[in-house]
Amino acid sequence: MSPLKNVLNEHRTAIVLALIIIAGGSVGTYFAIDYFTAQSPKRITLATTTSTYDSGLLDYLLPKFTEQTGIEIKILSVGTGQAIAYGQSGDADVILVHSRPREDAFVNDTGSQIPYGVHRACIMYNDFIFVGHSSNPANLKPGDNITDVITKLKDAMDAGKTTFYSRGDGSGTHSKEISLWALIGVTPDTYWSEDSDKYTETGQGMGSTLLMTYQDVNDAHKGYTLVDRGTWLSFNDTYTTLNILAESVAGEDYLLNPYGFIPVNPDLHSHVKYKAVLRFGGFLTSEYGQILIGTYRKNNAILFHPSFGICNETHDCPTTAEEINFWTEYQSEFADLSI
Repeated sequence: MSPLKNVLNEHRTAIVLALIIIAGGSVGTYFAIDYFTAQSPKRITLATTTSTYDSGLLDYLLPKFTEQTGIEIKILSVGTGQAIAYGQSGDADVILVHSRPREDAFVNDTGSQIPYGVHRACIMYNDFIFVGHSSNPANLKPGDNITDVITKLKDAMDAGKTTFYSRGDGSGTHSKEISLWALIGVTPDTYWSEDSDKYTETGQGMGSTLLMTYQDVNDAHKGYTLVDRGTWLSFNDTYTTLNILAESVAGEDYLLNPYGFIPVNPDLHSHVKYKAVLRFGGFLTSEYGQILIGTYRKNNAILFHPSFGICNETHDCPTTAEEINFWTEYQSEFADLSI
């Protein structure tokens, strides 16, 4: 092969992109920058929930991934709804969220629509709990099943004895709350549309909603809220007048809370750093990553339980052999690591 052909082969991509820039002006320049950014493995953007961020889990996990790979991760800490929106628009390379119906919609091909995400993996789970003041005006009791809990809350709210603080922000927690009210046929934002003293939509993240519940010291209606256990364990030593008043009971999985890791589809958004995201997914699903998740503690309590490949065994979160086989390929990079 001639020296000229060698040069052309070795620098084919750069030459093609240079021609695009020359031919396309500013549009060509934008395309070239977009292309090179997508190839860079040095930084990816993760859109995730406030629960994973506020709990401190990411501060624990991500430096270990960066140390091993050199890839830094920019975090967009928002509710599940906004995280999914960032994935849909291509403003994130990967999402980590907790709303299985919306996750399934994110990865499903609907007619001519290319799926927004690919290769969902169940990474971990925790559970939701109801917290409130020790006066407990709804008289929730240990062992109450979820229907009793929701019915008691509704009756106390209708009687003007308490306020329920809802995130009201389209988050995974908000979606779970709405599904729980539906168990007794209630749509809260219409049922209590004229009664903000009974049902308050904060429009805020979990930390802020907990703070509003904590600050409701009016004896006539000391409030309740729904929170994931991981976030609660990060704040319970601050909001000392709040207590767990209802939680999962044996035989029910309504309050269990699985988290899905979903790369944004590079066929839809060519600029996403898909290869780097696959390495991140390999880290989280590897034995090393799963052990890290399971050993992270706050106030001497485990916040999240690793669940890659075993969601079917722990709760109703379907896991497929395809999911397991796909991610196993990317775990070898972390096989020799230990904590």
